[in-house]
Amino acid sequence: MKKIIKNPNMKLFINSLLIALLSITNFVGCSSKPEEAQQQQSTKEIVEDIEPIKLPENKTPVAEKQVQEVQPTEQVKLATTTESSSKTYYPNEVIIQVKNWDQKLKFLKTHFEQTSEYDGVPISKSQGTLWYDKDKNLLRLDTLNTDNDVEQSAITDKKQILILDGQGHEVTTLSWQEWQQGQPNQALFDFGNYTSLLARHNAVLKEPYLLELTPKEGEQYTLYLTLAKEDYFPTNIKIVADLMTTEAKLTNTQKNTPLAFDTFRAGGLFK
Repeated sequence: MKKIIKNPNMKLFINSLLIALLSITNFVGCSSKPEEAQQQQSTKEIVEDIEPIKLPENKTPVAEKQVQEVQPTEQVKLATTTESSSKTYYPNEVIIQVKNWDQKLKFLKTHFEQTSEYDGVPISKSQGTLWYDKDKNLLRLDTLNTDNDVEQSAITDKKQILILDGQGHEVTTLSWQEWQQGQPNQALFDFGNYTSLLARHNAVLKEPYLLELTPKEGEQYTLYLTLAKEDYFPTNIKIVADLMTTEAKLTNTQKNTPLAFDTFRAGGLFK
């Protein structure tokens, strides 16, 4: 059986043909010759025998149907949305990614800029460089002035902490807990321990790449971690406690690049 292709433009063609034939009929009607009248009757019969080709009802034209076929179904759209956003919007997935870099972290060097405000009024601002060696559990924090010269260094094995002046001379030693409790943004020094940090907090994904943490017990505060899109490593750490807000922005971060041999040897306390 031959397939009949129904062209939506055929109707326009038939209508044009009808108009042309009817014009000829009118012209013939003006003639008084019998043979012309007979030709008019024949032409009329031919026209009446032509039936315009119509598209079947409730059928979509071929061109329109082709456009519809390339549009994704609702099921495909849902699957695509879910697949593309699984690492961005699902809180459990974000937490897993944070734990992943925490477990893989061996060395860290990063620059930080920290500000503190009380009830919206700036009260302090500092900048510096932080180093961390996970295997040795050693951390160093250099505070820099506006000329990027070292004002003070703090070196710790998270048991005791050595404070040095800008020239590298020992100022004092403190216990780690005593020193850390005096810091407004303790999470800045918790690298290598973020898995336990997350375990102690309730986590809510407020925005893509923004975790809100609140303690499960003890003194209440809100800790915000802004995460990098590439690997979910923190780029901003902010803590809000009552009217006090302290925020640290991390830049020029180097992860798992071996540190210089003498990074933690200043003062001779940590070999």
